[in-house]
Amino acid sequence: MDPALPRYTAARTYLHERAGDTALTADLYAEAARAAASVPERDHLIREAARLQH
Repeated sequence: MDPALPRYTAARTYLHERAGDTALTADLYAEAARAAASVPERDHLIREAARLQH
């Protein structure tokens, strides 16, 4: 997968979460949120990062 694709980080995030790496997953969700194409997408990714930081 090309890292330049808009959803590359979100896809990586999903795979790391499935593997159980919650610290990296939270960081990747935050990174994906900064690159989100829309406000609803950004908000969703921010909520996911927050969920994993608790």
